[in-house]
Amino acid sequence: MKTHKEITSKPKLSSILILIIGGFLAIIFGTILIIKGNWIIGVPFLIIGLYSLYWIFNYDTLQIKNGKLIFKSITGFTKKTISLSELKSYTEIEKENAQYKWEFGYMKWKDLTLIGDNFKYKISSTSYINYNELRKELTKGLKRNFKAETKWQNNNLTYIGIGLIIFGFLIGFWFWQATKDILFEKILTILLSIGFIGYGIYLLYKRKKPAGNNV
Repeated sequence: MKTHKEITSKPKLSSILILIIGGFLAIIFGTILIIKGNWIIGVPFLIIGLYSLYWIFNYDTLQIKNGKLIFKSITGFTKKTISLSELKSYTEIEKENAQYKWEFGYMKWKDLTLIGDNFKYKISSTSYINYNELRKELTKGLKRNFKAETKWQNNNLTYIGIGLIIFGFLIGFWFWQATKDILFEKILTILLSIGFIGYGIYLLYKRKKPAGNNV
């Protein structure tokens, strides 16, 4: 029988502060733009700001106690409880928001997804200081679901690849129309478009074939 020690999640305050400050600033900026009549830019900023604050209010404090995973709100209210015996497998995917470490705002993190028969729950290393401690305890005795990880990677590559291909066609068409009848500009437009389309095709080709039952 698996035994679990009691652990309470520790929030990563830096991430929470960024969302709070960024959320309020986005709401203020979006509201100002809307008042000035710039709805196209103002509305997205307002939505992003509201979503950031919603995420804060919906933030889960986790507690592992008596063989159960307890989800609490930031006010301490118990939202739901899951028996750890209901967990069947897990995935852990390392993500990054840019391709190179030297890019502005580069960040790398891990998302742990706990999988049951009828539910999935994701825990991000951006949200909790003691992510590794939580991960070690929650995945005790569970099998890593490599099949689900491959599926996520393939879906991600598909979305990005198709997006780049569409963007390549659109930017090529737009620049072709915008450029004058200068051969150099036309060639540059074609090369730029081919670059985006080619990389999109490469990402689609990079997708892995699903393996057998490797849960």
